[in-house]
Amino acid sequence: MALQIPKPEEIIDLGIGQPDPDLLPTALFRSLSLRREDLAYGEEAGDGRFRYTLANWLSGEYDHPVDADQLMVTAGTSQALDLICTRLARPGDTVLVEDPSYFIALKLFAEHGLKPVAIAMDDQGIRPDLLEPALQQHQPAFIYTIPSYHNPTGVTQPSERREQLVALAKRYHCPLLADEVYQCLYFDRKPPPPLACYDPQAPVLSLGSFSKILAPGLRLGWIQGSEATLLSLLSSPLFKSGGGLAPVSSALVEPLIANGEFQQYLVGLRQTYRSRLDLLYRGLCSAFGGRVQIARPDGGYFLWVSFTDGNEPIRRLEAAKAEGVGYFAGPLFSADKGCANSMRLCFAWYPETELTTACNRLASLFEAR
Repeated sequence: MALQIPKPEEIIDLGIGQPDPDLLPTALFRSLSLRREDLAYGEEAGDGRFRYTLANWLSGEYDHPVDADQLMVTAGTSQALDLICTRLARPGDTVLVEDPSYFIALKLFAEHGLKPVAIAMDDQGIRPDLLEPALQQHQPAFIYTIPSYHNPTGVTQPSERREQLVALAKRYHCPLLADEVYQCLYFDRKPPPPLACYDPQAPVLSLGSFSKILAPGLRLGWIQGSEATLLSLLSSPLFKSGGGLAPVSSALVEPLIANGEFQQYLVGLRQTYRSRLDLLYRGLCSAFGGRVQIARPDGGYFLWVSFTDGNEPIRRLEAAKAEGVGYFAGPLFSADKGCANSMRLCFAWYPETELTTACNRLASLFEAR
């Protein structure tokens, strides 16, 4: 099977935010088998045994109890977002998004006819002092945020900020969508628990996925929320017709969690990505010095590089190709098309030798003005 995006030979493209195919753990799946019921229509919320095993692992991972009834299985986070847009919003509705934000989510909202309103961030994430008046003014269908190792900035919301966001969602009866695919990809200490862990009475949905921590080809994820909040999603005809999502993938992953093989793999993955982050971060700091602002994240996939010397990466995209390096420019992530002085770099897709070469090429591309 061909890859969605094969690695180009002539360019080291640090824009692509995918796991390195060489790190995907094929050996873990070779001895697994399926039961007959795994091939049938399953429970609408997802296989009960898988959700029970997933809940046990998440409870330890989050240091917070998670019940299987608080989980529903999805075919990855993008599918979960699409479902939420269909069930919780209508064309013409406003949604509040932090700025910058995940560009695929912005495109998905546009596909559903939704109107994103950008809310500025600080070094602790989306700003509650700007979010509350926007809630009052726009009465949005939902709020979209990325709490841990934010895509693209790498920012992680502290506990106090998370509590403020959940309280606002509860006060204004506004669903809060927390895209938390990087929650478990920490390199040092754990981040605070997902937003759905803070108040069971708040309309919060935390979205998780195995795409970045095991294998994207599984198309397997989950939504965590209260039973009442999940009910509005599970009442979709999609589940009445086809039963629960990803039954085969669930059946393959469940024993890997139950016997601890997945957790062992994840420990090694964190170490590999931490080494790659350290190399890229040090290389960029050495190449650019005080000409850029780079906040080193504690996990995730991305570095957000902002020039302070007048360079605008969006104007250098064609020149970057000629230099043999790629990146995603800042305006791609902005609902207001701002962030012209910034670029997002992924350290997950390439091993350290290519990352070193990419640093050298970026240094040549953005010579001091």
